Amino acid sequence: KYLICSRPALMAGSVGGSGGSNGKSNGSAVGLSTERIAGVKKRGPPSSGLYTTGLIYAAFQVAFLSFLCSYYNVGPSDAASWVMHRLRENEYTRSKLEYARSWMGETFSAPLKKSKRNMAEGETFDPLVSQGKDGVNVLTPEQLGLFDGSRDSRPVYLAVVGRVYDVDKGKKHYGKGGGYSFFAGRDATRAFVSGDFTPSGLRDDVDGLSHEDILGIRDWVAFYEKDYTLVGVVSGRYYDSEGAPTDEMTNFLSRVQAATEWREAKAAEAEVFPPCNSEWHKDSGGRVWCTKRSGGIEREWSGLPRLYLDPATSQKRCVCVKNFGEGLSIHAQTSGGNRGDLDHPALELYPNCKETANSCKIESD
Repeated sequence: KYLICSRPALMAGSVGGSGGSNGKSNGSAVGLSTERIAGVKKRGPPSSGLYTTGLIYAAFQVAFLSFLCSYYNVGPSDAASWVMHRLRENEYTRSKLEYARSWMGETFSAPLKKSKRNMAEGETFDPLVSQGKDGVNVLTPEQLGLFDGSRDSRPVYLAVVGRVYDVDKGKKHYGKGGGYSFFAGRDATRAFVSGDFTPSGLRDDVDGLSHEDILGIRDWVAFYEKDYTLVGVVSGRYYDSEGAPTDEMTNFLSRVQAATEWREAKAAEAEVFPPCNSEWHKDSGGRVWCTKRSGGIEREWSGLPRLYLDPATSQKRCVCVKNFGEGLSIHAQTSGGNRGDLDHPALELYPNCKETANSCKIESD
């Protein structure tokens, strides 16, 4: 009833297996027990069902990934860019990518380096944009619109003067529901200085903007160059389909230069005609007066208050005018005299104010 196997018995069984009928029977029994003891189970070739299951599983994976790409409107290159973007967000994986890049040379194309400094007064940005050995990354307005922060699978982009910046690290501001979300996915250059965030105001032209507005746009470009990553350009007004600057860009840079010269002239003018101090009371009206520090400009003279007609704006404002010795303006230097700049043709005396008064009262309407 019981088969007791020991090492000698196993050996005998093996030998007996080559003998007569009894040996064969014993060998068969011992051999079966040996297989069970060793934990070995003889198997035949895999059935065709296993191959079918594997193929179905692989097909399901491909179909699922295709569905995700289709649903999120993501192509292979977009998916790869998104993966690389997410990998760079993690310090560990970013360090590994940098190591791989240094090891493999130029296999990984680096994004454009962003500026780490503010633009100096009068400096303009270089309109030429390059990105690695593959040239400029040019987006159409429609493609830029896909990076408006409405999908978590894509970073947030915005453009200023045709230059596209990745602002995803500021997603709480520029992403969906953020306070500046209306800038995302478009070039709204004009709105940065106009403050018009309606659909009609979110546009890229700069027609009719003042010198101050043009310089304001330049300062916004400097801000994004310093704090965010320049990833390419958007084709249209400022760059063509090849990423080259257009005539509109050349015109904009010329206006930046003109505005810079205007600001410098205005600063020089402020040295000649610094602003007055002023105060206003609802009941008694106001008063203007001059000191050696009025207008925030320190000098050795106080001057007398006068109305100055600004030729740039055709508006009048109160200025302090040097009233003795050689004048500071070109007009005074060419005409001579010792009345300072009091005889400048753009100046006029305040009504009901003495010519030599250091303070003038302004009547309420």
